[in-house]
Amino acid sequence: MSIETSGRSAFSRSLLSAHSPVYVSRAQNNPQSTASVIECELCRRRRWWWINQNLVYGLGHIYNDLCAAMWFSYMMLFFQAVLEMRAVVAGAMLLLGQVIDALATPAVGMLADKYGTKKNWHLTGSIIVTCTFPLLFVRCWGCSATETSANVAWWMPSYYASLIIFFQIGWAIVQISHLAMIPDITDDLQIRSDLTSIRYMASVTSSLMVYLITWVVLRATNYSTFIGPTDDYKFRDVSLIISGIGIASFCLFHMLFKMRTSRDLKSNGHTVNNGTSSLKIENSESVRLVTKSRIIHFLQMPLLYQTSLLYVFSRLYWALSLVYVPLFLEERLSVNPSAGSELVASVPLVLYISSFFFTLLLKSKINNCGNYMAYLIGSFLSLISCLWIALAIDPDASIVQIYLVATLIGAGSSITLVSSLCITADLIGPHSHQGAAIYSIVTFADKLVTGIAVVAIENYKCDEVAACPQYYRGVLTFACGGSAVLGIISLSFTRLTFSCKPTI
Repeated sequence: MSIETSGRSAFSRSLLSAHSPVYVSRAQNNPQSTASVIECELCRRRRWWWINQNLVYGLGHIYNDLCAAMWFSYMMLFFQAVLEMRAVVAGAMLLLGQVIDALATPAVGMLADKYGTKKNWHLTGSIIVTCTFPLLFVRCWGCSATETSANVAWWMPSYYASLIIFFQIGWAIVQISHLAMIPDITDDLQIRSDLTSIRYMASVTSSLMVYLITWVVLRATNYSTFIGPTDDYKFRDVSLIISGIGIASFCLFHMLFKMRTSRDLKSNGHTVNNGTSSLKIENSESVRLVTKSRIIHFLQMPLLYQTSLLYVFSRLYWALSLVYVPLFLEERLSVNPSAGSELVASVPLVLYISSFFFTLLLKSKINNCGNYMAYLIGSFLSLISCLWIALAIDPDASIVQIYLVATLIGAGSSITLVSSLCITADLIGPHSHQGAAIYSIVTFADKLVTGIAVVAIENYKCDEVAACPQYYRGVLTFACGGSAVLGIISLSFTRLTFSCKPTI
């Protein structure tokens, strides 16, 4: 008897011993019953293990999601209201971060597919983020109001720019390596869609934590109607708290998550080898040879760029909403201060509760309606929210209306983001060995587009608030609404091209 056979027999006896004496006696009298019991137990344990692994997978991007929520929602507010940066300079800081992220994304995608494991890349990026992110929301040494304006004018942007560069490189490493794990985990499109939904639910949960923590900190500390330079310690406390949560999450991820091995792939009838020119897929009925596509084949596909546009416009709507909802609320407080500064945290909190609910709903219904129909529904919800802001959300509008609009924004952004990532996973198909490169191409443009959009918006902002008292209301109406319209247009072209997708 071989070592493998004896090991299997020992494992079989352990499985039988875990059952009741009735099962054991039946198994002893009927050998077929023994095999059936063992097979059922193996299937049960395997299914439970995969469910646990899918949930653990969601932990891997929580730190990035916490940072992203803080970056998009409160960085501009922190720079302008607390550090008193000019709007153009604050916008340039965000553009710098988006450009670095965009440039790092394809480089990480190419390198992650060739060198090391994706878990090692993920760990490296997490360490870089840990060393830089908490400092972004701490007032730099020499940046106080008592310092001379000449020193602050060059030192403050230089200090935060250097932190942003390293932070965005680490963020890009974590994002691409974590996304590229999805095709490596499974070849089943349904499970890939589930993993994408779990990933987004983890993102929504992370953002909920950020807004909940911010709301608690703003309420628990010295209350103020407006955010000002004296509130710098509040942002510092929030960044340190979410950094602690993020560090714990990625440590748990690396301790508990196990990537699929080559033995697992072979047992499922799949052989993926980066050093050969083919991907072998076997099943009980047939054996077929699929030519391994190189990245140049994907670059020649119009569908790749159309899928990228779907992701770009969904991310643009999401990012602009996160950036300008707090600024819109702060702008509204200057006219109607009755709600107080905690509205800056409570409205985004409602937005993400809505995102979480619709992500759960989408996870169970996406197979019934399809990814393209889901994207269309999400785009229409996004467009309705923008029209509502334009027509009804004036400075005297009730808080209930604002919460309802936030609900629509959360629903639209979550549905379009999840469905666009599912479309990307479908595009990759069995070519998981190039998943990181393809995801980096798809996500490349959104970083640049978002940064350029923010700089353009801040550049046209009036220097005097009285000259354009509802400027950010217009941003949420036209910039976010335009993103939704462009997403619908891109979807129409993508849907027509998908039926003509070449077999690779």
